[in-house]
Amino acid sequence: MKRRCVPRRLVAVVIGCLLVAGPVHAQTLELRFFDVGQGDAALIVTPEGKRVLIDAGPGASPVVPYLQSHHYDTLDLIVASHNHTDHIGGMVAVIGSAVVRAYLDNGIPHTTATYQGTLRTVAASGAQYLQATARTITVGSARLRVLPPPARQVDQNNGSVGVLLEYGEFRALLTGDSEQDELDYWLRHDSVPRVTVVKVAHHGSGNGTTAAWVQATRPQVVVISVGAGNSYGHPAPQVIEQWQSGGARVYRTDRDGAVIIEAQRNGSYIVLNEHSGPARAVPMPAPAAQKSDSSGEPPRACCRVCARGKACGNSCINRGYQCRQPPGCACDARP
Repeated sequence: MKRRCVPRRLVAVVIGCLLVAGPVHAQTLELRFFDVGQGDAALIVTPEGKRVLIDAGPGASPVVPYLQSHHYDTLDLIVASHNHTDHIGGMVAVIGSAVVRAYLDNGIPHTTATYQGTLRTVAASGAQYLQATARTITVGSARLRVLPPPARQVDQNNGSVGVLLEYGEFRALLTGDSEQDELDYWLRHDSVPRVTVVKVAHHGSGNGTTAAWVQATRPQVVVISVGAGNSYGHPAPQVIEQWQSGGARVYRTDRDGAVIIEAQRNGSYIVLNEHSGPARAVPMPAPAAQKSDSSGEPPRACCRVCARGKACGNSCINRGYQCRQPPGCACDARP
């Protein structure tokens, strides 16, 4: 893809030690967008069991109960995209419930008691504080490229930290409550690639999406973290139309509940959500070299990944799904 400009120098940061236990299948990365109402919270779990939380929602629930129920007593990194309460209101409770190895925020002070309490809790926790500079943070087999806000920015929304998650060919981009000014800044100053998933900025507000941003990222899936019946009118109908016109499938936490994406290194993935039915398997282009199955025909790529992204080979019945080939080559739900 043609670069828009020369990217900034990246600084590599490695977080924590290797963990061998994890809730996801071998070679599967999980990206979970919590339903926190009008706010943001997302959890990344790598195949090695390493965990990154991006924002914590307006309160302790549902993030803390989820972490506790899954025995996630360590977070390798927390990123606060910016310091508004709907993104950091749950931070004190999260940090109190887990060991936090590193904490990164936008470095823009805020006057609220929520922000002040979060700072005190981070300091008391012993977590390493990371500045939002242009850097790449390696977490297990995933990489997080930090898109820093413009220098001397004082506005929280337009000072949001952007995070580009890279796991092999799979990419997801989360940008807090960035508005048009910051999105345009990143398009001018950073190499913004095409991605698989976009977390729509600012809860689907009309000022959090631009035609240039849609064109640059061109995701297959977008997720809007938004509260049901919110007083802001989020998400804006024109924003949904922009992403759909760009070829993306739109998920919203107010209607779909938590949205979970399970991804493979080859870029294939499936989407699960609480309220809208079964997993959707997504086919990927076949690689050049392929082995043949018993019929003598090469396996098709859409049968490589089936049922929550788990590789299934030429014949597999797995979590209620069957991968068939040939003919048809599809992951089909079984009764």
